[in-house]
Amino acid sequence: MLVTGKTLGQWLLLAIFGVVIYLCLRMIQPFLMPIFLALILSTLLDPIYEALSRRMGNRNTLASLGVCLGLTVAIVLPVLFLSIALAREANDTYQSLRDPETVKKIAAWLDPAGNPVLKRIELWLPSSLRFENFDIGTELGSQAQRIGVAALAVAATFATGAFNFLMDYFIMLVVLFFLLRDSAYFAEGVRWISPLSDRQEDLFVERFRVVTKATVLGTLVTALVQGILSGVIFLVLGLRDPILWGALTALLSLVPVIGSASVWVPWTLYLLAVGSYGHALIFFVSQVVIVGGIDNFLRPKLIEGRVGMHTLVVFFSILGGIGYFGILGMFIGPLVFAMVIAFLEFYIESAPGGDNSP
Repeated sequence: MLVTGKTLGQWLLLAIFGVVIYLCLRMIQPFLMPIFLALILSTLLDPIYEALSRRMGNRNTLASLGVCLGLTVAIVLPVLFLSIALAREANDTYQSLRDPETVKKIAAWLDPAGNPVLKRIELWLPSSLRFENFDIGTELGSQAQRIGVAALAVAATFATGAFNFLMDYFIMLVVLFFLLRDSAYFAEGVRWISPLSDRQEDLFVERFRVVTKATVLGTLVTALVQGILSGVIFLVLGLRDPILWGALTALLSLVPVIGSASVWVPWTLYLLAVGSYGHALIFFVSQVVIVGGIDNFLRPKLIEGRVGMHTLVVFFSILGGIGYFGILGMFIGPLVFAMVIAFLEFYIESAPGGDNSP
């Protein structure tokens, strides 16, 4: 059977269209996360933008620019404060490690003769790994060059990460600016290519807005509560800088996997090293049970109450999202599940005998 010229032309056009779409997706693939983050932020910041635009006499460009600048200030100031405080804390720690008394305390803690816990552990170790004749001062001196090289490597990695973050943030800010200023244009374009009915489009957009706000607010409120509880634990146990470490716990709790553990693990080891075994035990248990438990309980509850999804569904959507997308997965996961539920509702309504009531 011969293929007509018209049919062949259609297939050729479709093939070219597929290649062009593929190339476009490959080109924007490195920027998908900043674009998606800008989409989330535009949903959250749109009421502020609308109010600011009305106050400025519908000057949309200035209003969008003002929102972007305000967001930058709101992010930069806390990060700057924490960076200065952490630099001071690192300097204090370095000075304390140079103190002979601190070195003696650490050496005594690493001496099995004066540490019954370490003595029991040593019995299970091969002779090559035991702490016999271990002099921490000598070891620190002999490893100084290696420690310096490792510190430079960490600094280089941090600088690379900071540069990548700034580039992603700049891209996100540019996308956010245009999403706010030209929201009507983008909405019209999406409606033009959408196969959904007007009612379904409105429901879909509303579901996206509700889930986005619930996920972001639930995550931020959970991080804030974790930071406050962690700071209270520092304060009750008499540890220094409870406000700093509480704020750092709140910030790091947004990071998947390590989260607040990046704060309480080093502190637990420090308390053990200086011989505060009781404080170390109380600190460890309270951080794991109270601060860590809040993340698994409060966040799903806050999201569930707003989006109408079961707690178990929210819980696995967050875990699965983090496992697949990384840190942004805590937002993307619940959104994907909510969109799937919305499409299932559309299918049930359109099926024969389905519920077509609004």
